[in-house]
Amino acid sequence: MPVRLAEVARHAGVSEATASRVLSGRGYVSVQSRERVRAAVVELDYIPNRAATALSRSRTGTVALLVHHGQYPAGGEGTFASRVVQGATRQLRDAGLDMLYVDVGDDAVGRLDRLPAVRRSRSDGVIVLGPAFPPNALRQLVGAGRPVVLIDNRLDDAPVAAVMAENRPAVEALTEHLIVVHGHRRIACIAGPPDWPSSAERRAGYAAALASHGLPTRVVHATETTAHDGTAAVRLLGNDLPDAIVAVNDAVAIGVLHGLREVAEQPAVVGFDDIAWARLTDPPLTTVSVDAELMGRRGAGLLLEQLESDGSYPPTTERIPAAPRFRGSCGCAPPHSDDL
Repeated sequence: MPVRLAEVARHAGVSEATASRVLSGRGYVSVQSRERVRAAVVELDYIPNRAATALSRSRTGTVALLVHHGQYPAGGEGTFASRVVQGATRQLRDAGLDMLYVDVGDDAVGRLDRLPAVRRSRSDGVIVLGPAFPPNALRQLVGAGRPVVLIDNRLDDAPVAAVMAENRPAVEALTEHLIVVHGHRRIACIAGPPDWPSSAERRAGYAAALASHGLPTRVVHATETTAHDGTAAVRLLGNDLPDAIVAVNDAVAIGVLHGLREVAEQPAVVGFDDIAWARLTDPPLTTVSVDAELMGRRGAGLLLEQLESDGSYPPTTERIPAAPRFRGSCGCAPPHSDDL
């Protein structure tokens, strides 16, 4: 006989309403209760009756997750995108839904609403990961009436839910560290495209820190945010290298370190994301740590809330905390580096 939700709740020592919130991703549940419910799901082999739910609501039981193929080309454990996808997948699985991963090519990036995966017969809603999708394409997708959530992106002129890191204050703190602790005065920023919201927020944090000390900015905009772009940006800086470089993300920062490998007096370099590779560079990369898996979970949770509300749920932008992690690449001595 199939295990019922009430049995899961009883086994976890919580109310059935709490167990339901954990599985749907809706509402606040303490970390302890959430973990007990998830453990009970595994121990009891509970499987939500997805087929019955889908039939009663004319749903597919599947959510499409769109990723631009050029933005996260370096796959593998520890990358930002893989951790976001992992978090989203786990949240959807807890709610009894499947995820359809869609690698969007350049030929389709401008017409997301025409992708087969976003049709109502194929998916119940759409999660869009990353800022590389044109705003017009996102507006068309939202205008098609599909439940949509953006992760690491936002639209200020369209009613769409979003999950973003606390970009500006984290980069401002990181740049302040370069100025106050290490005494750097000539600090450059390698940013992404100007119209990418996450890049613009990080660039603003960098500029705010410099402005508070009366220091000039120097910004190089990369066409994308890969390691290749970081190496190319070093060439754009030419022979007039700054004292320090604030990179828009860790991939760019790693590319910068590669481009500087033959420079005798290397500038300090810092990044953003705290991917697994950040601790493996030489020197280990100072960066901003953000819980990418939590971003994925909350993105999926916001989408589940839309599905449960049948279109009446107001869109919101949720911010995920981010904090600097000081290591050797900024000039911090190894004994005092924050390698956690």
